[in-house]
Amino acid sequence: MFLSESIHWTGLVDPVAFTIFGRDIAWYGIIITLAMLSGLVAATIRAKKIGMTFDDLVEVFICAIPLAIIGARIGYVMVRPEYFPQGFDWNDFVRVIAVWDGGLTIMTGVPFGVLGAWLWSKWRKVDFVDIADVVIPVVLLSQGLGRWGNFMNQEIYGAPITNPNLQWFPMAVYIARMGGWYQATFFYEMVLDILFFVAIVILLRHLKVKGAGICLYTFSYTLIRFVLEFFRDDGKLYEVINFNQIICGVLALISAGLLAFLIVYNIKKGNKVWYGKGGIPKELLPHIQISSKSKKESK
Repeated sequence: MFLSESIHWTGLVDPVAFTIFGRDIAWYGIIITLAMLSGLVAATIRAKKIGMTFDDLVEVFICAIPLAIIGARIGYVMVRPEYFPQGFDWNDFVRVIAVWDGGLTIMTGVPFGVLGAWLWSKWRKVDFVDIADVVIPVVLLSQGLGRWGNFMNQEIYGAPITNPNLQWFPMAVYIARMGGWYQATFFYEMVLDILFFVAIVILLRHLKVKGAGICLYTFSYTLIRFVLEFFRDDGKLYEVINFNQIICGVLALISAGLLAFLIVYNIKKGNKVWYGKGGIPKELLPHIQISSKSKKESK
């Protein structure tokens, strides 16, 4: 990589944090791990109000995170033929599974993580939707924080910015290997993820509709990706709507429509769906109770 004193600090980042026993440890992996732990803390705080303990959440994460990582890696490598050369050998296999070097796709990671949480709910015999409404919105927070891993890898940036008046962070980021300034789309997505997460948390304090948390997360994430796909392709501005945008646009519409349907359905049934000042009374919140017998049997 060509570096000089004139390069902005955003182009001087080193993707390697340190080396242990000859193995480089990337900032990407460290940041993704910290983002997941932040999500666990946030999920624990949110889940307390429905009776779930820290131990319960750890179990959920143990079931969900490995599957999410597997799904995210599969989604990343399957669309990149360079990972599957002719004469596929052990070294190529290591490259395929090398998540520590970067390369995860959230679009395929989240469904696999949800599958892990669903399997946990079946194992513990508890209501999956009640858990998902609380936990899934937290994924937005983890996704946003995890985008700093992309920054350390100098990836997830947008179109070139040639106007010197706009060449400042966070409007733009300097990409050293490209030798210029580009839209800091990783940062745009981080900000949007966190803002939508906060908005969802506030809404769910007042909106009592089973499934609302799932719908709000799906709508928020797919809407964010739909918008940012216009800019994000490591310097190549999309001129037409691409396949990812079609999927995201459809999912955003479906999730918004489903939430509207659930609200109308509950209103027609005579259920109160909105609680103003003070939010939803504690006694009306769902309560997750994992029997001590079930826990003993699993030990």
